[in-house]
Amino acid sequence: MIIPIRCFTCGKVTGDKWDVFIESILEKKNKSKEEVSSELDIEYIKISDDGKIQKSIEGVVLDELGIHKYCCRRMFLSNVHLISYI
Repeated sequence: MIIPIRCFTCGKVTGDKWDVFIESILEKKNKSKEEVSSELDIEYIKISDDGKIQKSIEGVVLDELGIHKYCCRRMFLSNVHLISYI
C-alpha cells in the first residue's frame, strides 16, 4: 500500500512525513545497541520496574514528528510498504 496523503479519520496530512519516518526508524535501529527486529512482538515492549512502559523506536519517532493522535499513528504503524517488494 502506498502511504495515504491524509489520515482517513481526521484528515491531517500524513503523506509528507512517510520518508522521514522510514529514514529515522532505520537510522535509530542501526544505532541501537539492543537487538531489534522489524516485527512487533510482546517482548519488544519494555516495562520498567516502576510500571512505566518504554516507547518503541517507532513510537519515539512518531512523537518527534509531532504525530500524537492515534488515528494518524495507525496510518504509519499499519502501513504495508509494498513498493519495496516490487
